[in-house]
Amino acid sequence: MVRISTPSFSALKLYRAIFTLFIIIFFTLPAQAIPLVGSACLIRHGDKVVVIKEEISNKLALPGGQIAPEDSPEQAAVREVYEETGIHVVAVKLLKLRGNTTLFACVAKQPIPTTLITPYTQPLTMTESDDLLISTWQAKHFTKEVKRAYMLSAENITPKDYRYPNDVPLIKHLLSQVPNSEITTNAADYYPVSRLHQWELTQIKSFQQEIKSLPDSYQSLFQRVIYVFNLPGEKLFIGLLLLVVTVGFGVTAMLYLSSVLVSVTFIASVMKLALASPRPFYIWPELQQTAASGFGLPSGHTLMATVLWGLLWYNLPLLIHRYRPHFTLNLIAFRLKTLPLLIIAISLQAIARIWLGVHFISDTLLGLSVGIVLVVLFIWWQGSGLAYQHVRNWQYWMLLSAIVAVGVSYFQVPQQVYLLACTLAMSAAVFIGRGRSRQTITYTQKLKLAVVLLGSVLAIGFLSSLFVDLVISTVAILLIKTLAIVVMVMVCVLMTVHSYRLK
Repeated sequence: MVRISTPSFSALKLYRAIFTLFIIIFFTLPAQAIPLVGSACLIRHGDKVVVIKEEISNKLALPGGQIAPEDSPEQAAVREVYEETGIHVVAVKLLKLRGNTTLFACVAKQPIPTTLITPYTQPLTMTESDDLLISTWQAKHFTKEVKRAYMLSAENITPKDYRYPNDVPLIKHLLSQVPNSEITTNAADYYPVSRLHQWELTQIKSFQQEIKSLPDSYQSLFQRVIYVFNLPGEKLFIGLLLLVVTVGFGVTAMLYLSSVLVSVTFIASVMKLALASPRPFYIWPELQQTAASGFGLPSGHTLMATVLWGLLWYNLPLLIHRYRPHFTLNLIAFRLKTLPLLIIAISLQAIARIWLGVHFISDTLLGLSVGIVLVVLFIWWQGSGLAYQHVRNWQYWMLLSAIVAVGVSYFQVPQQVYLLACTLAMSAAVFIGRGRSRQTITYTQKLKLAVVLLGSVLAIGFLSSLFVDLVISTVAILLIKTLAIVVMVMVCVLMTVHSYRLK
């Protein structure tokens, strides 16, 4: 039998005394302050509050951010408001301390430059007729953290619109304690533009007025043509094009087109951020006729359309020759005959962007010029035979990832983070799925592949949106979106590789 020893009565008294001493020391020590992390400003004009629409979460929030080690909470709030909205403010008083975040009542030093909200910049389901859009395109964090800034009626902001749902009642309650800030509705006068842009603004306005003065039947025809030729730069069109190429032409064609799309998107992003040129409707809001955000130079739509139309022009006779050899015996002659169609398609796309008021004429010309250079390079790359070798090599995608990573580290914008996720996922998928593949599969297999790819994209997109709605941290939202892209790309590539793999 094993004997179990028990502590003596004196030992229990000793343990109780030590525990009592610990409790006394714990409760008599001074309370430790929670370290402050963030600071924000509440800015008011009448019954309206200044809010930003975040680039990552796509929801509303008060301007504010992290407190730097060298800053006081007041200094951090003032700095973050200026970096996110371009408004110089003074922190008047502390309104609320919530956890590790301070909220200050702030007042603008100068009138806040605003314009009326248009249907394409409307952030809420219900807005007042006098709700305002704040001109922020010159702010430091524009396109990086902030998509737009508004002055909205606090009563119309609902928890589903706001990144911190529980704070919506607090904002409405504290608004009356904030001093009133002055505004001006002539925002364009606060940001002088170049003489070239001034001339372009008048030309765009005259062009729009001339079209709108035409009979209704001609206007309708013009708008339909514009709609069709504006598609090559739209995300949905590019996604469907990638699906068609993937299902119809196999793994190598999919990888080649993906490489083209990533490269063009990254180059356009770098140029836009480096040049930081406004869009026409940032100066004259009445010009805007479609949704757009970010900087305008060069026109990403025109650049993308130029590359896609140019590659189609180059590859179409090759494709026809593959199935109808006698139809295109002379490839050069065929391309010369179809060259006018290429020029018309690209020109109409550029005209569409100008007509919609989202790009200056110079934006489209630069997009066209860069697009032509890229088309020449892609054609040379493809014609040399190196393209198909490179895109099937995971090391090529790692090199592309390294280039994109440099852009991410310098510009720190979410769009480039998503591009980096794409290239890393492509590298992993190509490495996993390396091997020989067939050039074609049966129509039944193609239909099955199309359904699986569409279903996968929709399912992953839906699940990621559900997870995004459950978190409020921008880091968490960015991480969820990035992981969703990685999973989506890898699933689509590996599914395609599996369908075309040699049995």
